[in-house]
Amino acid sequence: MVVLAIAGRPLATDDTWWHLAMGRLYASGDLWPRADPLLHTTVLRPPVAHEWLFQVAILRTQEMLGFAGLRALHLGALLALLGSTFGVFRRSAGDLAAAALATVVFLVLSWFRLVQLRPEVFSALAIVVLYASVLRPEIGPSRSRIFLALGLFLVWVNAHSLFAVGLCLLLAALGGTALRAILGRIAREAAPDAAANASRARRLALAFAGSLAVTLLNPRGFDQHLTFFTESRAGLIWKIRDDFLPWQPFTLPSEPGPVFTPLAWGLIDGLYALVLGCAVWRLWRFARTRSTEAAEALDPVHLGLALAAGVASLVSVRFHWLSLFPLLYLLRQWRAWTPAPGAVRATLALASIVLVLATPRVASFASYASELAFERDGYRGAWMDERYCGPGMRFLRDARLEGRLYHPFNLGGFLGYWLAPGMRTFIDGRLDHVPAEVLDDYLAIRRASRTGPTHVLRERLDRWGIDVFFADSFAPERYDRRISGTHLRRLPEWIPIHASRSCVVYLRRNPHNRPNLERTIAYYVRRGVPFDPDRGLRVGRALARAPEWAEAQRLRHPDQADLEVLVARGGETERAFALDQLAAHAWRIGDFEGQIPLDRELLRLRPRERTPGVRLADALIQRGRVRSALPVLEAVLHAHPGDPEARYLERNEEGAFTLGT
Repeated sequence: MVVLAIAGRPLATDDTWWHLAMGRLYASGDLWPRADPLLHTTVLRPPVAHEWLFQVAILRTQEMLGFAGLRALHLGALLALLGSTFGVFRRSAGDLAAAALATVVFLVLSWFRLVQLRPEVFSALAIVVLYASVLRPEIGPSRSRIFLALGLFLVWVNAHSLFAVGLCLLLAALGGTALRAILGRIAREAAPDAAANASRARRLALAFAGSLAVTLLNPRGFDQHLTFFTESRAGLIWKIRDDFLPWQPFTLPSEPGPVFTPLAWGLIDGLYALVLGCAVWRLWRFARTRSTEAAEALDPVHLGLALAAGVASLVSVRFHWLSLFPLLYLLRQWRAWTPAPGAVRATLALASIVLVLATPRVASFASYASELAFERDGYRGAWMDERYCGPGMRFLRDARLEGRLYHPFNLGGFLGYWLAPGMRTFIDGRLDHVPAEVLDDYLAIRRASRTGPTHVLRERLDRWGIDVFFADSFAPERYDRRISGTHLRRLPEWIPIHASRSCVVYLRRNPHNRPNLERTIAYYVRRGVPFDPDRGLRVGRALARAPEWAEAQRLRHPDQADLEVLVARGGETERAFALDQLAAHAWRIGDFEGQIPLDRELLRLRPRERTPGVRLADALIQRGRVRSALPVLEAVLHAHPGDPEARYLERNEEGAFTLGT
């Protein structure tokens, strides 16, 4: 139920946004576009229509039923997947407790990919259908089932490039059938079902050949079959530290987290250890007896499917939803030993309960609840607006700004969906669609926008002709390391033009961007919000003079009222905590007028604290009060000699940024 609740929450899958945006393009009938409608970094690289049918399908669902319809579609697909998976497990095991445990293990290993609205959930469902209709029948698929498979592959190849996994599984089943025939020849007695095995091989070969032929009916032809290999060769996807991580069976995850927990590592290791153990034992029994019965007990077809899934799982954690096949192999082995004693069934049921209770804690499911609690509309929202810095997007859309945008990686699809083609984005989840240097420059700009060096930041922003910089400004307790752009505001050619508690938007001040500055001025004039064309948005003035607008932009700290009470009435520890929270928030959004008195008061309580000292000095420099900043920096350096941030502010990189801009 927890996994279903996560899957059904307001839209929070970053890639869904660019899928929807590309669906708009493909729905127009243009399956061979010459230019990307979202990105400005893909010069001479047309988009690749390898998931166009999925993209058009979810776009039409959203147009007809809204974002609630998308959530319902996702939940329906996930329920169908879990129900059908449990069905094939129960049929294979002949035992309810064993099937239930297998379903729980499958979910523990694959939940991260399945709770996201990606084509993988539909590919996983297609795998189950392919198994039930073509791979499972002992005498091979009937003609009608082969035609069903061809129809499945025709849809699948146009919906997701992972259709190739289905072709590989057909080959693995053929290999298992061949091994079955070889073992039959080695056996001392003649195999009674040799003819049936040959028939199965012919039908599987026919299904494979037909599927291979029908999958050529896509906009890219045979290139679609090579998509995974071309993406892997590009190398960019392996720099993303989520479920693209490889599975290393003999090494605990180097970066354990919700994507691949030690529990999941132990389960997948144990799963394949059991598969290999059963296979070795069965082969040993066959070597001793050379009987047809021992050859059949090895179950070569399902062993081949399990090993093929294991190869994919080694490549990347994202393929652990293919654990369906090692589980099926073990369940069929289990069935050979049934009926199991009641105590064994009770143990299986207890193991299922333990996994169900342990996984939410181990995989940090509570973080999903806390993220949702931070959203203004909670579970009723259409999407996770705070997560996606919705106020910043709406400002850019309503002000009608145009040009080239730099932004956090996870916001690329969201901002592209709402703002393109007038404003084009820098990067999104389609790392196979951009030149190799785009991700490297993205990371370099993000690092330099926090702490410099100035020359790197300027050079990379100039290289890509960035007009607008969309910086995130989340508190560390909300999203760790999700803050950028704090160094950018020290450069005279950039001014802040919008702020909220989750993001700050900066505009490059140059003749080319003059129309955008004029649109920004007009936006604030219409709303009665003070705006300085030279310095940009003065957050403190906006809070004081346009409180309704400021509230709509979520400029205040989410716990502002409670923290102010602590500042006024709390003890020393409580006051220090509240002052730090309020001052840090003000610094992140650029409200230096509000921050300076808060940090001064905090330093009176905690004079040797490093962070408020550096923060205060930076705010004073931003407001042109350099003489006031110097003694603050000296105090920080006296208490913390060699502090890099304090040293940097003191040196000012020999005038690399203009004080008091």
